[in-house]
Amino acid sequence: MITLIILLLSLSQQEPIGIISALDEELAFIKEDMVIETVDTVSNRIFTIGKIYDMPCVCVKAGIGKVNAAMTAEILILKYSVDCVIYNGVAGGIDPDLDIGDIIISKTIIHHDFGQLMPDTFIPFDTIGFIADKYLIEIAVKAADNVKFDPVPQKICKETGHFPEVIVGRIVTGDQFISSEEKRKWIEQTFHADCVEMEGAAVAQVCVINQVPFVIIRCLSDIANETADIDFEEFVVYAAKNSSLIVNEMIKLLRK
Repeated sequence: MITLIILLLSLSQQEPIGIISALDEELAFIKEDMVIETVDTVSNRIFTIGKIYDMPCVCVKAGIGKVNAAMTAEILILKYSVDCVIYNGVAGGIDPDLDIGDIIISKTIIHHDFGQLMPDTFIPFDTIGFIADKYLIEIAVKAADNVKFDPVPQKICKETGHFPEVIVGRIVTGDQFISSEEKRKWIEQTFHADCVEMEGAAVAQVCVINQVPFVIIRCLSDIANETADIDFEEFVVYAAKNSSLIVNEMIKLLRK
């Protein structure tokens, strides 16, 4: 009887998973499966507290950019004592072998706009970055294997019935929406990155400082060249759904 009471107390005190996205579209699919218990507003950020598949979770939209992301991650960690942080969302493709709809699970993540601007070049201060949690990467890979993705829309891929490719790779972050083939090539050559986005490295840095495990899940909504604006508007919902499906499946695996 005493053992059962201790077990029940342990389960009731389980620390929540923190889930962050930049956009409503990126968080909407995850919250569909959430039993909401309460909602807090802190620094104009809405923190939704509840359970997803009986796992305690705190979901929050950070907004776009590194400052928003870092501030939100710090609040999530300090106020809600989350056990880990999962960042979910869309990104622009850098690796030319990847296409819209493909998914990148972070192994490393780097600030691409942190460095010294010279008259004719930019020297990055860091090309190593932050390393995502090994266990969370493994869970994310297993989750991706379990998910049944919708085929990639034919507007993106001429091949009928093509499904997203999932890789573990390198993500880079900067306070810029990249829609330049020249910049895409520079990022590829400088960082050997798979995709680019605007929040992940800031979240990663805050997590590392606070010793909280993290992983970033990104689905390509565009290729970071001159067509990026058009592609993003058309495919953001499809891409957001793909990354969200992995997060939801991760939660199922983490509760076991």
